[in-house]
Amino acid sequence: MPNYSKSAFAVALTATLALSSPALAGFIDFEAAPSLGLSDNDAVIGAYQPSQGVTFSGAVLEQIDENRPDGFLNDQLGERDAATGSPTPGLGTYFLRTRTDFSDRNPGDTFLSISYDNAETAASGEIWDIDGNTAQGSEQWTVVFSLSGTQVATLQSPEGTTNGAGSLDGLPWLFAYSGAAFDQIDFVFAGTKTTGIGLAFDNFRTDTVPVPATLGLLGLGLAGLGLAARRRKTA
Repeated sequence: MPNYSKSAFAVALTATLALSSPALAGFIDFEAAPSLGLSDNDAVIGAYQPSQGVTFSGAVLEQIDENRPDGFLNDQLGERDAATGSPTPGLGTYFLRTRTDFSDRNPGDTFLSISYDNAETAASGEIWDIDGNTAQGSEQWTVVFSLSGTQVATLQSPEGTTNGAGSLDGLPWLFAYSGAAFDQIDFVFAGTKTTGIGLAFDNFRTDTVPVPATLGLLGLGLAGLGLAARRRKTA
């Protein structure tokens, strides 16, 4: 293994921090919600507006391992708010769930809206537990991106028709968008269910799509190490 100098590692570390900091700045996994004064079942609304420039409407904070109200049922495990397996970055202890005070929750309704102080061009996040059954119907979500009230793009989730193995029961569906500018994201129910509809939302990146940032971080860090090694050989 090459004997890299401290300066080589400093180059790599500087490159890593320079690239990773902006991406992390726009990441919300809701695990820090208690430090913002939020507790289980509280409406989130503007709690993340000062730090992230986004406002939530239509959902509340959910803490796992508690009784009702709850975010979702993992039918395979027979447990509430329980993840199947260990997807990355995982469900954690806190996420957003649909409010329980809606008087009308039907297909075509918007269950969650996220508005931005300033327009962005990329975002990603996770909708958990998209499943269904023959008795109630299917679950599906349309993620709508708008700018000044005009729709600019949509993403469609898979349709959940079963809660058995191979479904998204207890698992996340990751949406990732990069394109035209938007200042609002709406989550619209597009399934066939008319009862038992709920939204579980987590691991939200407000301004970047994660994969390119990760690849860039790795490449830039390795480039720093390689440059320092070449300089040592020349010397």
